[in-house]
Amino acid sequence: MYEQKVAIDIVKESFGDDVTKVFEFLVQRGKSSYKVINQSLNGKGGLTIKRIKQSLLVLIQHNLVTYEEFLLPLSKEEVEQLKPGEPLPSDSVYEAIIVNAIHRLRFPKFINYIKYSKGDEAAYILEELIDHGRLPMDLLIKQASQIQRVDSFEDQDEITKRFEDTFTKLIMDQFIMRAPRPRPISDQETSNALSKEAKKIGSGAGGANQKKESDPFALPTVGTSSNGPLSSGSDNNDSESLEILTGKSSIPLQPKKNSAKKSSAKSKSTTTSTTSTSPSSIGRKRKSRDILEEDDEEPDLLVIEENVEINVNDHNVVNKNTATTTTTAKTIGSNGQHTLKKSKLDLYGQKQLDGQQSSRQQQQGAMDQRLVDESRVLWTINYEQFIIEFKLKACYDFVTEKNNQQSGLLFNAMVKLCKRSIRSNQDSLTSCVYGENILEEYNRDLDPSKKMDKLQIEKYLSIMQASRPSMVTKMVSKSKQSTSSELGAYQVNVGNIIGIIKQKMVESIIKQKFGDNGLRVFKLLLIKNLLEPKQIAELAMIPPNECKALLFNMMQKNIIRLQEIPRSSDHFANRTFYLFFVDLPTIIATFTEDIFKAIYNTRERLKSELEPHKDALEKLSQLDENQITEDQAKIYKKTDRITQTLLTVILNLDNDLLHLYSF
Repeated sequence: MYEQKVAIDIVKESFGDDVTKVFEFLVQRGKSSYKVINQSLNGKGGLTIKRIKQSLLVLIQHNLVTYEEFLLPLSKEEVEQLKPGEPLPSDSVYEAIIVNAIHRLRFPKFINYIKYSKGDEAAYILEELIDHGRLPMDLLIKQASQIQRVDSFEDQDEITKRFEDTFTKLIMDQFIMRAPRPRPISDQETSNALSKEAKKIGSGAGGANQKKESDPFALPTVGTSSNGPLSSGSDNNDSESLEILTGKSSIPLQPKKNSAKKSSAKSKSTTTSTTSTSPSSIGRKRKSRDILEEDDEEPDLLVIEENVEINVNDHNVVNKNTATTTTTAKTIGSNGQHTLKKSKLDLYGQKQLDGQQSSRQQQQGAMDQRLVDESRVLWTINYEQFIIEFKLKACYDFVTEKNNQQSGLLFNAMVKLCKRSIRSNQDSLTSCVYGENILEEYNRDLDPSKKMDKLQIEKYLSIMQASRPSMVTKMVSKSKQSTSSELGAYQVNVGNIIGIIKQKMVESIIKQKFGDNGLRVFKLLLIKNLLEPKQIAELAMIPPNECKALLFNMMQKNIIRLQEIPRSSDHFANRTFYLFFVDLPTIIATFTEDIFKAIYNTRERLKSELEPHKDALEKLSQLDENQITEDQAKIYKKTDRITQTLLTVILNLDNDLLHLYSF
């Protein structure tokens, strides 16, 4: 409940009332088509159709709403009435992304992390993406580099080149990704058929291109330097950043040959290769084989029938080498059949040269079209990667606090080797890493005096494995990964560490609410699972009356739960066991809701504190320091102190929310 309120309040603060109405409707209603949104919001005192479209465009631009296009079912008559090349009619279904609205609270943390880990150029790029949501590469680098040009006297090309390199690093580290481009889909059967067809096409040359287009972290085809092909035309229309791309792939697919035609082509090529033995024919056979491998399609060999006589001199496409080879073949051949086969092979080789040239022209045209499409690709922030980085930082702090600094550095070395296998909200193990690779990564940037040898690394890994819960897991000796390494293969238990971090945070909250006795009861129930009140009082060393009052108080706050186990069918109290237990996921959900409530109330308190001084603060922002009076200065200091205090409270609450909600 309060999660939705906080998300709506954040959108209202950033984009105004009209956009908030559309977002709030999608949050409360769920997935809705444009027709439903228009009917609900377009009325007396509502929004106009144009305003609804603009609001949806803003929400999609800033990754707060996602949509899917579904092809409308058509009858045979309606399909026949469609014009050639006309797209099929479709309808879009929109859905609000509440999590991305909550992530807007963490934008200062994102910028601060990128600034200290990747540099100022990366921070400038991230700020532009935060301000605009989605931008094409050339426009993004142009706007981000303008700040650097003002502060320095460097050459424009050098600054642009440096920002391009930074942009590429952010993509490789998955902090930036391509904005998703939904494509029209029909029912489930059609989508399955399309996926099967895509697999067949993916086996050829077009498969790599389609895979690259579907990869959100695929690097751009070209750069955006001043001499590059994307530099022209990008400055003419800056509104391209608000364009939502939903078109189909621009790379034309080659039509498939007939299977019977292919089989006959193979048989003829085999006959030709067996009858010809000259060196030139061998060279042409190798060349034709290379063409087959390059184009991934068999050439059309059914050019001339075998019973037709061929005069090579009648074709103006035959070169001198071909004519010489034909003359040699006539001299060597014992009958006219050999000459016929040789002449056909020469014509086939020349046709392959023409086909290769046309294929290169098609590839060049496809490349030019791809470059044009590349300039229209929109890039956005990958929130998930930032959450992963914050999660790993929390794990590093926990390992360092529990063991020592060397264990934390060893944990970081293992994480660097298997970071790609770590995802947010995933409690499974990471991919395995070898002990030798861990040793090499750990000693890479350290002083010789602080480096470890194999015995020390193995000792630390065994300690981390023996801890409860285990931080790393050593693979069994029967597996191939472990037997190929002297130190063995290990996996990082990020899920176990995050589970303990969440439990520690829950315990700290319970201690603040119920004191040391409440924390003792909570940890006892976590260990023993189900206990009676008398057993709890004895094991926790709390007086029985005080223990019963504490148990019922914690049960009222949904911290612990009660399980009744009757010994008879009448559920009589004297013949019933009353057992208390702890449901940790439910407690985490309850505390998460309490944190959202605290954030919402704090934001409302900040608005109420600043509302009486709104006009005075607007006037102060327009005055110089010499024109401000003493009373106005007091008002400014008071509001600034209140603002800083409440914003600090919100950031601290968001730190707890990260651990319980996002990890």
